[in-house]
Amino acid sequence: MAESVSEFGSNKWIPNIHELCFEVLKNLQKHPGGRFLRFQEDLVGTIDKPGKIVEEYQSSAILLKKEIYKDFASASHLDHHKIAALYIRAFLMHQPLRFDIPPETKNMDRCLNTVLSNEYLIIAYLAVIFKGWNNKPDWTLKMDARYKFDFVKLLYRFRKDINKLDALALSNIVCLIEKHFFKKL
Repeated sequence: MAESVSEFGSNKWIPNIHELCFEVLKNLQKHPGGRFLRFQEDLVGTIDKPGKIVEEYQSSAILLKKEIYKDFASASHLDHHKIAALYIRAFLMHQPLRFDIPPETKNMDRCLNTVLSNEYLIIAYLAVIFKGWNNKPDWTLKMDARYKFDFVKLLYRFRKDINKLDALALSNIVCLIEKHFFKKL
């Protein structure tokens, strides 16, 4: 029997995803162009009514579980690297942070942090996932600036053509990021 959308335990995370998006938005608003960024809450939704991002994650998770576990998919679970990869895919597809620029605004200054706001949101998301899954609240994601920017560029490439994103390959990258850059404060 296939897993139904309502059976996802990860739905309890929806309020946390909202908090994370608002926190990232608050930080990005300090950057050039940041005052025009908006969080589209309806894309994440609520526990009772999941939005497109959560629905995309759930449908992708069901398909990935069927691909990996075949007949045992409904009784099997995905590890946090695969869950993170599927959420990353959903964030890139639906982009919860968007510019809302009034038409009368001319020559607006923007920076890479605001233009690539959803990609930087994903880095914050990984930090939260790693802390929670490893139960290490005093640890943080310490990526060298060059590696962080290279990862952001990779995410941007996937956002431009989401069909190039292989969730299993991305989950391996997420695993490597966790092993090499998730460290004690």
